[in-house]
Amino acid sequence: MAFIHRNFNDRYQLKRFVVELIFIFGLLFMASPLFALADESAASHTQVTTIIAKQSDWPISIPAQGEVLPWEVAIISAKTNGISATEVKVVEGDSVRKGQVLTRFDDRLLKAELAQAKANLAFADSNFQLANTNLKRFDQLKLKQTLSEQEFDQVRTQASTAAATRDQAAAALALAEVRLADATVTAPDDGKILERTIELGKVPAAGESMFRLLRKHKLEWVVQIDAADLARVKPAMNAQINVANGQTSSKTVPGKVRSISPQLTSNSRLAKVRVVLDGEPDIAVNTYADGKILIGNAPALTVPSASLVIKDGKTWVFRIKNNVAEQVLVNIGRRQQNDIEILSGISAGDTVVLEGAGFLNDGDKVSVKTASAPGAK
Repeated sequence: MAFIHRNFNDRYQLKRFVVELIFIFGLLFMASPLFALADESAASHTQVTTIIAKQSDWPISIPAQGEVLPWEVAIISAKTNGISATEVKVVEGDSVRKGQVLTRFDDRLLKAELAQAKANLAFADSNFQLANTNLKRFDQLKLKQTLSEQEFDQVRTQASTAAATRDQAAAALALAEVRLADATVTAPDDGKILERTIELGKVPAAGESMFRLLRKHKLEWVVQIDAADLARVKPAMNAQINVANGQTSSKTVPGKVRSISPQLTSNSRLAKVRVVLDGEPDIAVNTYADGKILIGNAPALTVPSASLVIKDGKTWVFRIKNNVAEQVLVNIGRRQQNDIEILSGISAGDTVVLEGAGFLNDGDKVSVKTASAPGAK
């Protein structure tokens, strides 16, 4: 009898277990559409990062291209004639200081001429002193009426001649000193040697160029500005040029407008503008560089350039409203580093997709994730 009772309990527990298992599977079956709907909803929301379009104060500039040329060049020419160079102390590219010796010429003959001039002056001065003493003595004799007028005029003429001879000897001495000084050529200003044509032993003619010196190490950027922009350019305006700094990078060199040509070229209707570069930039003369003249500031609505999407030759951004992406056609303007100016299409304060815009279509639902702060790791 006990066996029959235990068997009955086992069948009851088995039946209860099967019923509970069927109930659990039923619940899972009924909940599966809800899980699928949740998965579908999550999949339909594209994750993006956003940025707020902001109003900034950006500089207005006139782009230009031109050559980097010397600010001023000093031509150093030979002042001697018929003597050879005995020493040449600089070459192209050397920096020099004002008064530094560049070249020396053979000055042996010039020193001899100087010594002779000094001796001639001493002799002439001695004759002048003697003639002047005689003139004073004969003047006393004239007062005593022991000397004729003719004899006195002769003595006075000798004194005048001696004075003129002394002045002539003094001038000859000064000339000899100048010629000797000219045998040593020095730099007229601080700067850099651009060109050297004198060589050891060469006998240049007087006036023949020996060196071209870049004064003060200063350079200027010479550009051609269109007539339509010319009225906006003023002296002392800031400018920037871009020059190569190695094979893969460039550097920006600042400067200021030095002068504006008062006339346009007859064929191209362009005017020449000279920009003096700041400091002593290490740029080769005749380098061609592009840059800009900064003429003022103006408000600019800006977004990062990474937020732009190019489709069908047009520029778009995706504006987010209520987690929905709206494709907006925009016109772009100035660029500054990684930002770009938006001329039309959106307004300041609009939320724009920064990352993920390339995967969106108009009307797509999005899920905004927090963008990493600049410099965050």
